[in-house]
Amino acid sequence: MRNTVVIVGGGFSGAVLAINLLRRPPAKPTDLILIERNAGIGRGVAYAQREFPYLLNVAAGRLSIDVNDSQDFLRFARRYDSAAEAGDFLPRAWYGDYLEDALRRAESEAPAQIRLQRMHTEVRGIEADATMRMRVLAAEQAPILADRVVLALGNPPAPLLPWAEEVQDHPGYLHDPWHVPRALEPHHAVLVIGNGLTMADVVLALTHERDQGPMVHTLSRRGLVPLPQALERVEPSVETMHGDGAQLLEASHSLRELLRTIRRLARESQARGGDWRPVIQLVRHWAQQLWHALPHPEQRRFVRHLLPIWSVHRHRQPPQSAQRLEQLREQGRLQVKAGRIQKMAERDGRIKVWWEPRGAADCESLHVDWVINALGPDYVLERTTDPLTQSLLKSGMIVADPLQLGLRTGAHGACIDREGRISERLFYLGPMLRAGHWEITGAAELLQWAEDLADHLRASA
Repeated sequence: MRNTVVIVGGGFSGAVLAINLLRRPPAKPTDLILIERNAGIGRGVAYAQREFPYLLNVAAGRLSIDVNDSQDFLRFARRYDSAAEAGDFLPRAWYGDYLEDALRRAESEAPAQIRLQRMHTEVRGIEADATMRMRVLAAEQAPILADRVVLALGNPPAPLLPWAEEVQDHPGYLHDPWHVPRALEPHHAVLVIGNGLTMADVVLALTHERDQGPMVHTLSRRGLVPLPQALERVEPSVETMHGDGAQLLEASHSLRELLRTIRRLARESQARGGDWRPVIQLVRHWAQQLWHALPHPEQRRFVRHLLPIWSVHRHRQPPQSAQRLEQLREQGRLQVKAGRIQKMAERDGRIKVWWEPRGAADCESLHVDWVINALGPDYVLERTTDPLTQSLLKSGMIVADPLQLGLRTGAHGACIDREGRISERLFYLGPMLRAGHWEITGAAELLQWAEDLADHLRASA
């Protein structure tokens, strides 16, 4: 009998896992089934083809999926722009093309014992059958029997919070931030909810190549905007900062001590002529060990108080994007606000928003033509609208973690069920790994997890 591995989700995580298995397959003859509900493989939300050329948030020279060839993506990108350099922040759609191309190459070069099948359908449920194999239930398909199933579902959708319920059917409320209105005039006003990387994308798309455009307000609890990436330059490697990493681990029993150590290392980096960015890179390198070492109350304290600050330092935007946002703020066309939304309602065809500024006792109001939800992923799984996630939660095959960061998983991303059992057949690969292992959100971390999971699937086939 052939071994069957099903990967549910054909975005970055699913694609790189499939590529790894095709390049080094299990010894046993294997059918690899990659299921994606949308047309493209390797794209997901992040790398889809869109009208506006959204940029990657990481320089091209650091985005190769081949650990033995750091220039792999850059060479591919030069098909579109022969002058592209390692420090350039290139269009995201190019990276989707790159992943599709890498998967095709891996498939064409794969040995005979592994076969790849692409399926474009929606998976609605997964069950364990009497033989302990998994039954994958997909729309308009016979059940697929699998020895191992990997959930590579990507980020969950943004939440529909109570304040949006009254206007969710209003033509000016956009829950999907990737389809922004294109014909806005200076007299129009837009409110973007959220101040993270999605907000930056939305604002850039709204104001692209327009000297005169809409007035844009953005709102989040703290009003913190992602900091810019540095222009490409030589920075100390994590290996040369090994001693600094040891200091982080020594301080990881206490969030206060850890924060104090990070700040001191940043000051020392600045004294040497650098800045804080290499220290953040160092923290990323040790993030899993640091997270595991922090006691649970300290983890909770981090999520409650420091997560927004960490996010703007860790999830940075391209320099040119940051410059454009700053230009818009100086022109008065972009106003970044901090506070909480209390209510929204339709008023004379527009949307009235009541909000409470941070630190204030009284509400203020805005009248806008459009409200765009740019809150980003909703990791509170009890609110999920995804049918597969709902089904798996209901059956107890997966559970949310206590801090509402994602899924409970064990080694290699093995799913933990309602009874606390670690599955040998159902795995998760994607950003919700952060619940147990922290910061598995960037391409570099997901790529490493994909390689490790591929090794595990290979050994256990």
